[in-house]
Amino acid sequence: MTSDRFYIQKKQIKFPSAVLTGSEHHHLSRVVRKKRGETVFLFTEKGENFFARIDKIEESKTSLTILETGLQKESGMRIILAPSLVKSRAMEFILQKSTELGVSCFVPVVAERSVVKISDKIGGKIKRWDRIILAASKQCRRPAPPVMEMPLPLKKFLDIKKAHVKIFLDEKGGEYLKDFVFSSLKENSKKFPQSVIILLGPEGGWTDREKQDIVRHGYRAVSLGPNILRAETAAISCVTIISHFWNP
Repeated sequence: MTSDRFYIQKKQIKFPSAVLTGSEHHHLSRVVRKKRGETVFLFTEKGENFFARIDKIEESKTSLTILETGLQKESGMRIILAPSLVKSRAMEFILQKSTELGVSCFVPVVAERSVVKISDKIGGKIKRWDRIILAASKQCRRPAPPVMEMPLPLKKFLDIKKAHVKIFLDEKGGEYLKDFVFSSLKENSKKFPQSVIILLGPEGGWTDREKQDIVRHGYRAVSLGPNILRAETAAISCVTIISHFWNP
């Protein structure tokens, strides 16, 4: 249910006042038809949460007064999901469901066998992906929407992205993910990783050269089993296992 949850940028808040504009104002005033005096839940891109009262609804904005702060917190572990660029429908499914499962940041990666390449239209795709992520965040009551970053070539991604645990899915080998997770739990029963990168390959899989480079950057090869999974199935399966067993 999203009728009482609205996304607001931090710059639109001058405590204790807040102003809702754009599509979120339209949703509040025209779609769910909220009224003056009703209360709503606000969340920002910084993970700040507010319980607020509607004071005035105008043509282009809604004015509110913040009544309470700090109502929710994100889980302690930061999951960075780096799927290789795949076709639009599959990518949108990955973003939507992974948002529901708690991914903190998305960084699409361009691999050698990526069917989809970075194009001049990537700005429009990012905007659409942002809308999908925001809608999913509202639906599942996330305190903050995940960050959607611009796509990066694999080599650049490996050079700049860091995390406490780094894994990549390898359909031709690697330790079963469940065994890797359970062995980590046995070794550190009370200590969960603070951050995890999950790197997913393209439809055609990683090239040998890419796998060598990935391993050289400290990534552990893991597998979800003998079946060859679609990109979206692999992404959701991997995120589900990680978020369920490693979140404190």
